[in-house]
Amino acid sequence: MARNLNTTLATARWDASCVLTALADLVGEDLTARLLDYLPRGYALLFGRADLTPAAA
Repeated sequence: MARNLNTTLATARWDASCVLTALADLVGEDLTARLLDYLPRGYALLFGRADLTPAAA
C-alpha cells in the first residue's frame, strides 16, 4: 500500500488509522467490537481502541 501511494509505511499506517478510527466512531462500539473479534490481535490500535485482549497464560 505504501509503495502504491509513494509514501512510508508509517505514514500509510497513520492514514489508515485515521480513516478506521473515524469509521469506528460512526458505526459505534458494538459493531466495531464485533469486527475486531474477527481480526488478529493488534488491529484494535488501528481503530483507535486499546488492545485489551489478555495474554495467554
